[in-house]
Amino acid sequence: MINEFLYKDELIETSAEPKDGRVEVSVNGNLYSIIPSGANRFSVEINGTKKTACCIIKDNKSYVDIDGVLLELVIPSEDGANGAGGGGSIGEKDKIYAPMPGKIVKLLVAEGDVVTNKQPLVIVEAMKMENQVNSPSDGTVKKINFADGDQVDTDTPIIELDIES
Repeated sequence: MINEFLYKDELIETSAEPKDGRVEVSVNGNLYSIIPSGANRFSVEINGTKKTACCIIKDNKSYVDIDGVLLELVIPSEDGANGAGGGGSIGEKDKIYAPMPGKIVKLLVAEGDVVTNKQPLVIVEAMKMENQVNSPSDGTVKKINFADGDQVDTDTPIIELDIES
């Protein structure tokens, strides 16, 4: 069975086949060996090197963390739109969401701060990993909805921006 995902607006085709206690996964024609090692945890062999991976699925998104690199995969909708509903919808550049449910470790900006594209805004801890969330564009911090130590989900924006035109 072939599955399709969107990653950074690029369509990715995957397929998986169980084989001798592991799963052979093809991603855009590249073959990877996945070994289950606990609830939502896996060992992944990439170019002969074993890496640890975790996966959480929420709504139409899969969040995959491979050795501290967080990937957000979106299942495309039937009409070709990226189908992101609720938190962190793609294209909502004026709102900053947590990549997955977690806790705010540190806010790096304050209301009124001028920010630039890709500037770090907040650090969120999820699955015992710290994830830096960057600004999607230039703008000004309009509102901060949480404080350091607060629990966050993917449905409520952490930060709202006034985007420069």
